[in-house]
Amino acid sequence: MSESGETTPRRPPHPFLYFLLFLPFGATSGFIMYTIGSLAGKAGMSDAVIAGMTATNTLPHTWKFLWAPLVDTIWTGRGWYISTNLISSAAIIALGFIPITDDTVGLMTVIIFINGLSTTFIGMCTEALMAKLTPPEQRGAAGGWSQAGNLGGATIGGLGLMISEASPYRWLPFVLVGGLLLACSLVLSFVKEPPPPDPRPRFVDSLRALGGDLMSLLTDPKRAGKIQPKWLFGFPPVLLYTLSGAGILSISLCLMPIGSGGAQNLFAVMGVDWGASTKLVSIANGLISGGAAIVGSLAGGLLSDRIDKRRAYALSGVILAVLTFGMAIGPRNPVWYVSGVLAYSFALGMCYSTFTAFVLDIIGHTGGATKYNLFASLANMPIYAMALVDGYVATAHSRTTMLYVDGLAGIGGAVVLLFVVWILRQRKLDPAPAP
Repeated sequence: MSESGETTPRRPPHPFLYFLLFLPFGATSGFIMYTIGSLAGKAGMSDAVIAGMTATNTLPHTWKFLWAPLVDTIWTGRGWYISTNLISSAAIIALGFIPITDDTVGLMTVIIFINGLSTTFIGMCTEALMAKLTPPEQRGAAGGWSQAGNLGGATIGGLGLMISEASPYRWLPFVLVGGLLLACSLVLSFVKEPPPPDPRPRFVDSLRALGGDLMSLLTDPKRAGKIQPKWLFGFPPVLLYTLSGAGILSISLCLMPIGSGGAQNLFAVMGVDWGASTKLVSIANGLISGGAAIVGSLAGGLLSDRIDKRRAYALSGVILAVLTFGMAIGPRNPVWYVSGVLAYSFALGMCYSTFTAFVLDIIGHTGGATKYNLFASLANMPIYAMALVDGYVATAHSRTTMLYVDGLAGIGGAVVLLFVVWILRQRKLDPAPAP
């Protein structure tokens, strides 16, 4: 997406449109995880093969910040979104016509990887549009609706599974879901992207300008000006010395396990401890939890528009922790299990949407794909770490202890983040919201 000097339009898109634009990003993950995973299990594939095949959909998301500058410098957001959504939808439909056998695992894995790579561009295009077009007073709502599409889109996996169980045609859920997600491109008719500058700069010049924009966000110009570039990038302590308030916040986000959602990875196997049947576990962790995540995302967006976005993010982490404690303390019965899963999903939605609003408040209107995904990539580090910690605690101690550890980590992260913000404000380093 090219840079433009144009500011936020007088009549920005309604934030609900970001729900629809983000839907393919979250929906394909849920569809591959639940629908394809279930069909592969019925076909007799082992858990290891299924996990390896479906995990390739998320592999490109680990490194997507490397190609995020393409969205900010080449072509247009509309062009990137429509083309990559077409590829993603075609991949989903194609999977419906490939027999699920051990002989086709390699082919399906390649197509799933292509789908995952395509959806990274879908997400980045939407994030860049939000950065360019969202005025300060709508950043909370934009974060809420976009994360509702991300987290709530996983319900498409449950929908696809229901269709596959009710229809004799195995290809039907693939075609319906692929067509539905392809239709999301029509939403761009209601989103007017700022035009590129005329004359349009060369790619190298655009990339250099983007790099400068990114450095101005993360480093303090006075301290960075005293350091030679070779030391700035070759010796990490020097880079730490030059960090701006936004740079310090980004490191804090990297380390703080706020809303990491590690316990959610174990909910499916925890149902037996609460006496929940396999069917109830499937329902609670599918369509219902996705609906709760949508409501939580919208609630988080509303909260971000009412109070300081940093406090909203920290408060959401505390709410998630308190509800996690409630699940640990409560009785061991199916009703409390479902309640705990829904409450956790609701609060996790709040955390994701307040994080989005928080980041939008910092990065401004330019280089949205690159700058947003820098923060998002850093935030994925505690998510990965907490998944490992929760798994270890649940195995070495108990699942109840794991819930306590998960909640305490969230509260600790929120406290440290607010302390960092307080220190930055005392030293007048706290980055002001971007206009």
